[in-house]
Order: sequence, then C-alpha cells, then structure tokens
Amino acid sequence: MEKNAKYITYLATFTALATLANCFTIPFGGGTNFISLVYIPCFLAGIFLGPIAGFVVGAIGDLLGILIMPFGPWMPLITLASGLLGFIPGIVFKVVKTKYTTLKLFASIVLCLLICTAGLNTLGTFLLYAVGKKTFFVYLGARFPVQCLMAAINFVIIGALIKVKPLVKILTIKK
Repeated sequence: MEKNAKYITYLATFTALATLANCFTIPFGGGTNFISLVYIPCFLAGIFLGPIAGFVVGAIGDLLGILIMPFGPWMPLITLASGLLGFIPGIVFKVVKTKYTTLKLFASIVLCLLICTAGLNTLGTFLLYAVGKKTFFVYLGARFPVQCLMAAINFVIIGALIKVKPLVKILTIKK
C-alpha cells in the first residue's frame, strides 16, 4: 500500500508542477514562441514513474494550465504533445539498456523536440494562428531555433536534477 500511495503522491505533485509550468509560460518574440519549463516535470514523471504516468502528467498539466490561465483556445494536438513529453522519456529510459543516463536523456530531448515541439506543437499553433498567413515550413523555420534553445535549457536543468543522488533516491519507487 505504501508503494501505491507514494506513486499517487508523486503523480499528483508532478501534475501540479506541470500545471504551474504551463501557467507561467512566457510568450517570447511577439509570436507563438514561448519560454517554458514544462519539460521538467513531464520528463521526471516519465523517467521515475514510467511512460503512462509521464503522459498523464503532461496531458493533465496542459489541460489544467489551459483552464487556469489560457493563452488561447484549447488545441488537442498541443495536449497530445504535452503528454508525449512525459511518455517519450519514460519509454526511452525503460527500453534503452545503457548505464549512461545522459545519453538516454539526450535521446529523449531530441525525440521530444522533433515529435512534440517541432511536430505536433508547431502544427497545433500553426493551425490556430498562422493558416493562410504563411506555410507550415516557414512557420516551423521561425519557431525551431527558439524551441532548440528551450530544449537545451530544459536538458541542462533535467540533467542536473537526475544527477542529484538524494533526489533520485527519494523519487525511486521500489518494485
């Protein structure tokens, strides 16, 4: 029973952190680029709680963030991308058999950048704000450099957090 209570507590905590990260996303550059640290709770949930928990944290964090502080209309593609921000690292850390956590983290960041941020998230914001104004690839070209910077910042922070032994010990749930 203690294991389940710990799991649910961590799931709720990461979801609350993802919601806060979504609420405090900062528009950048006058367009649809945002400075966001939402990768962090989603990645940590995926890494320590598993891919399903990571997906739940990302998706529910996005939905609650939209309800609390909307930046525009709800877009299901963006919610899906937010869920995948937790699911992808959960799968990578579960499936890839290497002792190099930095390599697994780097692979997760690159996959999330390509699938979630440059893919689904950019497509979602393009459909909401830029259809008829420019092509998708022009829109992607304008967003991609800023999103790479955001991914790099999140990579450094997550990398530092998963190296903190006491934090890892606390978040590790024995099976």
